[in-house]
Amino acid sequence: MAENKNETLKKAREEMNYLTGDAELRRLAELREKWEMDRISAISHATKIGKEEGIKERNKGTVKKNGKKEEKINVAKKLLKMKMTVEQVEEATGLTKKEIEEIKKDI
Repeated sequence: MAENKNETLKKAREEMNYLTGDAELRRLAELREKWEMDRISAISHATKIGKEEGIKERNKGTVKKNGKKEEKINVAKKLLKMKMTVEQVEEATGLTKKEIEEIKKDI
């Protein structure tokens, strides 16, 4: 009878170890899956932020470029008011002849 109890306990222990092992494997798999999802989410978030920063930087460059263009146009207007020729204004500002002719119409 004592042998039966020992055998039954042994089987119960083996069954418990088997089931506990599966639960532990499941828990580890869930942790790994959560880690992978967090990693993907972090990469996605970093990519989004990087794109937003890139767009801001590009827009800053566009604003600078537009500001320089406006400055050239203002200089061209002053030079035209000083009776300089289109060719002289073109050489001084780097604007095209066509652009200067358009500016001249507005003065």
